[in-house]
Amino acid sequence: MANIEITNVAKTYPGNPPVRALDNVDLSIREGEFVALLGPSGCGKSTLLNILAGFEANTEGEVRFDGGPITKPAPERAVVFQEAALFPWLTVFHNVNFGRRLQGSTRMNYEPEVNAMLDMVGLTDFRHAYPSQLSGGMRQRVGIARALVMQPRALLMDEPFGALDAQTRLTMQELLLSIWQKHKTTVVFVTHDIDEAVLLADRICVMSARPAHIAREIDIKLARPRSIDDLTSPEFVAYKAEIMHEMRHAHAKAAAVTKEAAV
Repeated sequence: MANIEITNVAKTYPGNPPVRALDNVDLSIREGEFVALLGPSGCGKSTLLNILAGFEANTEGEVRFDGGPITKPAPERAVVFQEAALFPWLTVFHNVNFGRRLQGSTRMNYEPEVNAMLDMVGLTDFRHAYPSQLSGGMRQRVGIARALVMQPRALLMDEPFGALDAQTRLTMQELLLSIWQKHKTTVVFVTHDIDEAVLLADRICVMSARPAHIAREIDIKLARPRSIDDLTSPEFVAYKAEIMHEMRHAHAKAAAVTKEAAV
């Protein structure tokens, strides 16, 4: 069953001239599927994610979640940003439980869930620490825990590991894989990193240059559970080469169209 349905979606920002960020995007995402939106910076990946989150409205087409139209943000669609965006005056524990408190849950109800989530992301010993006392990777763990404790039906992630160093990024990718393997939450993951997309996703949607559409969908049939040890396997390398070829083709085609329009 698909719980995210994107049909003929376009997004145009007003201006002189107007900017068309998305054009005729069609995508169906099954419940529990991990889908990566892959493309270069500025191609419209984050715009599409913001529409799924309810932060922006599409100007054409239809976006539906669990059969109903997406018109505004909702807790069943949690978002993890590139920066954790934590409240600096709250401890790790209180940052994670912030959403549950807004929903009116009592401490007796949310505390066991928050503690379990902190244990899952390896932050039990830092529950009383403040964001300024944490590394970048630890702050992202708090952001993921804050999203997951809301028990969302879908997790929307906008390059959440993009600002991290290479080693921390690999650690966070493995953490996300282990969490997803346990919860099987629907994930839409924006990235421009091919290795990251192949490692994490069930399916990769390669996006064209702006105005973006889905240039190609590629099913990743690597066995699960996965780990960073898979990065050097022949199957992984073959997927990477295929995706690199597809991205070069899509961008060359977009460049040709732009050149023709300029003439």
